[in-house]
Amino acid sequence: MATKRIKTQKAAVKNPADQAHAMWLAGLGAVSLAQKRSGELFNALTSEGADFQSRTQKVAQTLRADARKQVKGVLAPLKANAKKAVQKFGAAVQQGVATALATLGIPSKAAIEELTTRVTALSRQLKTR
Repeated sequence: MATKRIKTQKAAVKNPADQAHAMWLAGLGAVSLAQKRSGELFNALTSEGADFQSRTQKVAQTLRADARKQVKGVLAPLKANAKKAVQKFGAAVQQGVATALATLGIPSKAAIEELTTRVTALSRQLKTR
């Protein structure tokens, strides 16, 4: 059997010029295949990249919408509580200012309006007499 292998290998072995030519052709074939397949590969990668970008944009939009809903859900009660607190604080400040003005003897807006109404009524009475 060993002799058959040697004979088969010797039959496959060509002269050095034929081997060099075969190597040259193999190299050219490799370059040709690389060129053909690189274009196909580039197109496939470009298509896959566009698909991936589209999918990730959809996921990002979904996540952004979900995040907005969650933030609105959290902020709505806080906003309502802040509004109530501001109103309560404003009323307390107004009451404090009114008390301070009353202590100083300065009449309130309501008292001035009442006096204005009374003066207007008295002026009408005097004009009719």
